[in-house]
Amino acid sequence: MQQTFPNLQSIYHNYKLLPLILSFAVLIDYFFTFYFAPDLSTIMKYEYSPTLLFALRNDIFIPYMMATFTFYYIGGYLILKNLEDSEIYSIGVYILLMMSLTHILGGLSWYVLNPIYSNMVFTMSRISIVVAIGAFIHTLITNPNST
Repeated sequence: MQQTFPNLQSIYHNYKLLPLILSFAVLIDYFFTFYFAPDLSTIMKYEYSPTLLFALRNDIFIPYMMATFTFYYIGGYLILKNLEDSEIYSIGVYILLMMSLTHILGGLSWYVLNPIYSNMVFTMSRISIVVAIGAFIHTLITNPNST
């Protein structure tokens, strides 16, 4: 079988690089939030993230962003590294990319300002959770000695 996109394949198999996509997606999400939201009080009223609201209330937004960026990178790295040679590595990549897309679209919701759009973004995050639970159950069923 001919590989049409060898560079994409090298990115796909790079468990050190892929988590950066998720980490930067979170930064883009919060950039869009602060750029498109009319003011801070609107963010405090309508933001979904309780951790962001806590950071804003306590004036620790910059350390919060650095910790969040680091947490997402380390989490994504550890998950993909552990899944690297498994049959569900692709599901891990899918979840990581779905979470990245959800964050970016979540930030854009401050521009769109439509409840249906916001609910769609919220549903996307729930789909990622369902896929992760399904992959975990699949692993338990197909390889019960792996836990």
